[in-house]
Amino acid sequence: MRPDLSLDQLGRWSHGVAAAATAASPQEISANFTTAARELLASDRVYIGLYLRDFSSVTIDDHGPDRWNRDYDARIYRQDPFFRMFASTRRDFLLPLAALDAGDFRRTAYYRDFYEPSESFDEITGVFNLDNATAGYVTFLRRQGAPAFDPADVALAEAASGATRLVLERLWRQWRAEERSGERGRIQEHCGKPGCHCDDPLPSPRLSRLSARERQIAGLLINGGCAKSISRSLSISSGTVRNHIKKVYRKLGIHSQVELMAAARDLLM
Repeated sequence: MRPDLSLDQLGRWSHGVAAAATAASPQEISANFTTAARELLASDRVYIGLYLRDFSSVTIDDHGPDRWNRDYDARIYRQDPFFRMFASTRRDFLLPLAALDAGDFRRTAYYRDFYEPSESFDEITGVFNLDNATAGYVTFLRRQGAPAFDPADVALAEAASGATRLVLERLWRQWRAEERSGERGRIQEHCGKPGCHCDDPLPSPRLSRLSARERQIAGLLINGGCAKSISRSLSISSGTVRNHIKKVYRKLGIHSQVELMAAARDLLM
């Protein structure tokens, strides 16, 4: 534990963890936890979210929509060295960026496409497996101009990892409950047209009504992708991508990529 931590800081950390552990939504969990964690580890930003082994990422916004989170979850996460480590192992880990930097990080696509444009400088990320298909993650981030994280910072993050895991478990339960509730709601809704016996659910106007994979593909479409490029990016067949695209359009009540891109601002809220 860092000797320069005050009792007030520790008190705010404990209060934030307790508030996150009893919060009623993923967004409230994120807001309470990240506020406390930023001060505990002197971070410019703290992010929490979920990594899914079907190659999906779900970052939970804390204080309103975050375009960097949407860009990350749509496509960039696959380039993240921490996600790649998650995909290659089922062990928990908590590491500073330096542990995964072989000296070429600034030459990687991830640095060029995401890290540098977001003014990120250094990070500590912990990944905690929650079940066979899902891990929760926390990222403590410092931006350009801040000092790099040092070994004492890593030790502090490790000391806080027990509480962090509890919060991520709560996040996973709440997010999964919302996903399941959304699925049940879609099954119960019908088009309502006179004389129509259609059993298809009404399309939702929000991306949160889509499955994790459908949100991922919608994000790639919004960023100008096509079935062929998405197929290459996700390592799945073009036919599978096209089937997902059809489901996205049906659920969102749209008929083309142009409509999806035009409505992107509202869909991502």
